[in-house]
Amino acid sequence: MANYYAMSVSELEAERDRLEAKMMASNDTAEIELLSQDIEGIEDILSERDSMAED
Repeated sequence: MANYYAMSVSELEAERDRLEAKMMASNDTAEIELLSQDIEGIEDILSERDSMAED
């Protein structure tokens, strides 16, 4: 698993897009669930950083 906290915003967005594409192409329910969890984690980090930028 990648260290998402060490990634820049643009890297996180690219990784999220890559994982979403992989999830759409998958027929494996377990893999889709894991990818979904990773995507949610990335989105949480992005929203944390976004709220810090607003302060």
